[in-house]
Amino acid sequence: MQLYKGITMLKLPLFAVFMAAFANSALANTTVEPTNAGTQSVKATSVEIKNTEIENIETTRAVQMANIITQPYAASYELLRRGRRHGTASRVLTDLGDGEWHYETSSRASLLFLSDRRHNESTFLINNDRVQPLTYVYERRGTGSNRDYAVRFDHTAKELLEMNGSPVTAEWGDDLLDANAVLHQLQIDLAIGELEEFDYHLIDEDGRNIHYEFAITARESMRVGGQSRNVIKVERVRDHDRRQTYFWFAPSLNFTLVAMQQIEGGKEQLKLELTELTFGN
Repeated sequence: MQLYKGITMLKLPLFAVFMAAFANSALANTTVEPTNAGTQSVKATSVEIKNTEIENIETTRAVQMANIITQPYAASYELLRRGRRHGTASRVLTDLGDGEWHYETSSRASLLFLSDRRHNESTFLINNDRVQPLTYVYERRGTGSNRDYAVRFDHTAKELLEMNGSPVTAEWGDDLLDANAVLHQLQIDLAIGELEEFDYHLIDEDGRNIHYEFAITARESMRVGGQSRNVIKVERVRDHDRRQTYFWFAPSLNFTLVAMQQIEGGKEQLKLELTELTFGN
């Protein structure tokens, strides 16, 4: 499936995923034997079995949804500021085999004599329905100071390891993400559809521990590649109102990010719009 300004619908088998999870439930035919405690004990045990059955269905569905969402794709974007084009950006997810994925995002922007080029690379595994980072590399070039950072995640030793001479000051956490792969985890969690608010711990571009919060603020329609599509609007939750960042994801396009907007001081500082989307390595 390809997007070249006109986008073809991608149909996700959500109903089939749920039904497969239900059919595979190991507790579907479980019976309860009466006990000396009487009818009340039987009812309580029955409720526990139903709760366990539901949890198994939800867990299986979440894992299958993570596998559906995690597929190779390449997305291209225009960078806009108050209606004027100032650069381009891209996001590419590649299947490296043996369960390992390579996630690359980059942007190039210019405004008058200022320039900014950023490049992020993550490798990760999908562990059930969670992104499990292996490496993270960040590079920034352009006007002002250049910045580089790289880190390796050792899940066996439960520690962060130095890469390319970058000092490691962040603390390990089993649920720790990186500043690049966090959006893929958000994409998965939106597709699973169980939550309206999302909370992530990650290591940022400077190697610091940081906490990100997101919240769904609307379900609306948006013009994407010349077509009207249903989208989910998500806001980055901050403890101040000086800056607002919004993201739009399209369920019909595998929950791909189709737009992003950053507002500061009441004025648009940046807008990202999808221009091309291709699925497959």
